[in-house]
Amino acid sequence: MAGFAAAFGVILPLSGLAGCGQIQVTTVSGAPEGPTIAIGVAADEPSVGAWHDGTYQGFDITIAKYVAAKLGYANKQIVFKQVRPENRRSMLDNGQVDMVVASWPITDGSSAIVDFAGPYLTTSVGLLVRSDERGRFTNDAGSVGDVGDGTVCAVKGDETVGIFRGNHPQARIQERSSYAQCVTAVQVGSADAIASDMAVLSGLQAANGPQYMDVIADKGEVGYGIAVSQGTSQLA
Repeated sequence: MAGFAAAFGVILPLSGLAGCGQIQVTTVSGAPEGPTIAIGVAADEPSVGAWHDGTYQGFDITIAKYVAAKLGYANKQIVFKQVRPENRRSMLDNGQVDMVVASWPITDGSSAIVDFAGPYLTTSVGLLVRSDERGRFTNDAGSVGDVGDGTVCAVKGDETVGIFRGNHPQARIQERSSYAQCVTAVQVGSADAIASDMAVLSGLQAANGPQYMDVIADKGEVGYGIAVSQGTSQLA
């Protein structure tokens, strides 16, 4: 048996590593050998957690592998499964995954439904906009100003959006199922901006052309936590 608390206690130094429909399932390398651990990760958050060239990549994946190793699991015993903000809790509760490492903000609301270790990364809230629209959403201090009548896309279940709503209660929020859908909405003009945290938004900016999209910081911070079902203390 390996205790979660002991393993999670070693993740904090890793925070210095941070730079900035269908469920994909994969092991780290080849077929799993022996007992396995199922870890829920994001698939559409470049640099944070993304599915690329048949494997999961990003900062969250590094964290997940590190914690799994501290729990006694070799790489071939890790099974990654795609989760989204709207289904990550249900996948924990029904046993599809043992833990979630997927840019899950630790908030009062999320802490009431799952147990967290961390935070392993702290970042601010922000917006991703088309470069030619930056002035429309930026105040004199260079942060997010009055969003006015702009339409802001958000991913269903992302707790970060609650902080954004608190800062901008008049904002028109348009929810979609994935960040990829939000990026497309901004690119084609059906949405003006994407609200999330700066780590996710910076990855989306880099992947979709930094010359075409800008990130703008807003008030408020979020800390990513590693989530397990409430009451979990050990993992066999």
